[in-house]
Amino acid sequence: MLASGGLVAIASCAAAAERASDSTDAASAAPTTAVSGTPPDSATVVAATEALRQFLDASREGSSTRASLARLTACAEGNDSPPGPMLASFELLPSTARADTVVGRAVVTTVADQDVDRQHPGYFVARLRVRSDTLEWDVLRSESGDWTVCNGLRFGLTAPDSLTTWRPNGASSAAARAIADSVGARR
Repeated sequence: MLASGGLVAIASCAAAAERASDSTDAASAAPTTAVSGTPPDSATVVAATEALRQFLDASREGSSTRASLARLTACAEGNDSPPGPMLASFELLPSTARADTVVGRAVVTTVADQDVDRQHPGYFVARLRVRSDTLEWDVLRSESGDWTVCNGLRFGLTAPDSLTTWRPNGASSAAARAIADSVGARR
């Protein structure tokens, strides 16, 4: 018992000494300098947010601007993100600037998602479910000067219906699209 009490006392003293040296080091440390570089101005943030809006609009199920996704997601490091859930609607939130990146945020409503069927390779399982999430993406300037949406969730079911089992029973891609249209019409 005495040995464990001695260890507690030693640990307490060591912690007190460490706190004292931390406060001494912090007081004598040189002031930090700001990182050089020009943060995006408000017009830049607005332009990047508009690119995010275009990306989300093109990602909606049944969008007439779907072909613009390749341009809007042409990230320098590539775009290997697999498609994700079926997007029905979105609401943009305020964007923030971090160094040369604009972090765009939105509340998205999805109506279905799709995964590989682990029991039957080459087939897929899709689930019909309405879900809202707050997500974010990095919006970066490409070498050409255009804004690109990177590092975030992509949308759209890609497997053909002939290879997809829908859950719950009776659900289908047509039902998911009808729900997406209904949710999208309310926005």
